[in-house]
Amino acid sequence: MSAQCGPGRRLSGPHGIVMEQYIEFFNGYRNAYGVADFNHQDSKVDPDTGKKKPVYRWNFEELTNEIYNQHLKGELSIGIQPCTEDSEVKFGVIDIDPKDYADFNKKDYINIIQQYELPLLPVESKSGGLHLFLFLDTFTDSKTVKSFLTNLLSLFGLKQDTEIFPKQTQLTKDSETGQLRPGQFINLPYFGEERKALNVDGTPFTLEQFMKVISANLITKERLKEITEEIEHKSMQGVDEEFLDGPPCLAAISKLSSNENFDGKDRFMYNYHVMVKMKYPDNWQQKVMNAPVKYFAGVHANAWDQKFLNQKVKSWNRSSKGYTCTQSPLSENCKKGICVKKKFGVLAGSKGSYPVLTNLKKIDLDPEPEYEFDVTKPDGIGTATVHCKNVEHLNDQRKRRNSISKAAGFLPPLIKNDEEQTVMDTLYQTQKVVQPPVGTSPKEKLHDVIHAKINGPKATSDAAFKTGSVLIEDDYAFFKFDKFYDKLKAKNWKYSEDKTGRMMQVLYQECEIEFLEQKRFPSKESGKYHSSTKNIIQINIKTFEEVPIHHTKTKHKTDII
Repeated sequence: MSAQCGPGRRLSGPHGIVMEQYIEFFNGYRNAYGVADFNHQDSKVDPDTGKKKPVYRWNFEELTNEIYNQHLKGELSIGIQPCTEDSEVKFGVIDIDPKDYADFNKKDYINIIQQYELPLLPVESKSGGLHLFLFLDTFTDSKTVKSFLTNLLSLFGLKQDTEIFPKQTQLTKDSETGQLRPGQFINLPYFGEERKALNVDGTPFTLEQFMKVISANLITKERLKEITEEIEHKSMQGVDEEFLDGPPCLAAISKLSSNENFDGKDRFMYNYHVMVKMKYPDNWQQKVMNAPVKYFAGVHANAWDQKFLNQKVKSWNRSSKGYTCTQSPLSENCKKGICVKKKFGVLAGSKGSYPVLTNLKKIDLDPEPEYEFDVTKPDGIGTATVHCKNVEHLNDQRKRRNSISKAAGFLPPLIKNDEEQTVMDTLYQTQKVVQPPVGTSPKEKLHDVIHAKINGPKATSDAAFKTGSVLIEDDYAFFKFDKFYDKLKAKNWKYSEDKTGRMMQVLYQECEIEFLEQKRFPSKESGKYHSSTKNIIQINIKTFEEVPIHHTKTKHKTDII
């Protein structure tokens, strides 16, 4: 990060070379973009920050230069998926979202960036947190960038479930429609006068200054590897040599454990036994017995007496469930991309080949929730998002394995019931309940299609009525159900005709909705009618327009940051 950036020429607005640079640096998936809608009827004030919370949605249209311009002018708040169709990124982000904003000090993180000379640029986030941006000199494979950022989390004291972008290292296609799913987007900085980058002293950069700072801090793929090795070398200084081929988190904790205030001794001892059981199969028990005196200080050294240790050793001799990577203090000191390469790291042993499952999302769909979670690939770098159509699918080991195989390209081993329970207990600890993006719920989609139908082409002839146009008589609209259903199917509607009909009866019972066996189109001659048209929907137009369709609300961050 540059120490300072002197003032340049004053900008009259986000145009010209500055605009071109912004688009170049914040480039990614361009066939859709995210929107933070602050004017939506469901937008509310966040009690933690006191700021208005927008409703988030995807716009499935090309992200043009004009859209970028609207963002910079403060007219339209947009976000982008950093990962392209080719699984490459120009930038990555660590999202720091504190639980307590009152005690949040951005300068602490800026100081760490300076201390380790990290190529990260701090930017104020929309919520008042901090986004640490990494910019590449060219499009770089997303796995490499995500792995690099993941390995930096421990330096900042951040847990492994801290959100990193790109969230997806590869964009996937919808299994039913075949369409590319854009995944999750991150809000872009410099929305008008908000979300500015910060200098080393905490003062904000102008947009023009920020472009210069980015230009001076572009990183190559090769340099990412060098920085990772340099950090690892520094972190292993002063560590007992028995940790050199084990999990980096244990090495880090072993240095912390000498502090009398260290309170993670139980977790350290359990995971230490996992490592030495593999490394020293003939005398691991003695290693465990000696560990408290060797690695703990003061009262901690004697906290595990010999009798208690003997009981633990006997228990661990019978069964070990592997490293508890997602639990504190391991999670705060985890360097997964490094750990998987260690001889006695997370992939070692009988359980090592089973992937780490994290970031469980319960998608609150109607009538039945669906689930998604992230799975770590065997290389420890790549991740894939796994979709489960219901809770039974999620909890059934064999069905879940098949879904992992389809999404991630490898098949995890079958594990015993107690190991399976541990895996799922750990996964459920990460669960968040999320809502689908606004306008995508079945109710909303159905309502929108009916609304478009009623306000679409009107039947001016019997032939037009038979082919799907709407007949208006008094306050009622009449149209063929099968033609209407075809329009729904064209919008990736998943429900059968009978279920769709029942859903309409429930939703629009106040609108005098009826499913008529037949309806005759009136002739131009008074009192005469054409031959009947079959399977007709009748609905009161006035009452339909007054139906309050509940728009889904985003309760948690899912597709956005």
